[in-house]
Amino acid sequence: MKILPLALAVTAFAVMATGCNSTSSRYAASSDDDEYVYVVDWEKVYLVEKATREGNANVDTVWINYPKKRVKKSELASQ
Repeated sequence: MKILPLALAVTAFAVMATGCNSTSSRYAASSDDDEYVYVVDWEKVYLVEKATREGNANVDTVWINYPKKRVKKSELASQ
């Protein structure tokens, strides 16, 4: 009977370890992405909030994560 809690603990650890390993690498740095950066897409935020205000439905927009766009670092520096 003492083996069952140990087996459950080992299984739970294995499931959590594989879950962390399978996370998305979308924002991982690579040599291809060195010249790009992700910034908040304020134009999209404005359009969504404008549609919320002007629409017929009574909707509130709450941003958990703002939409992002990929921009070259050289374009960002020139703004």
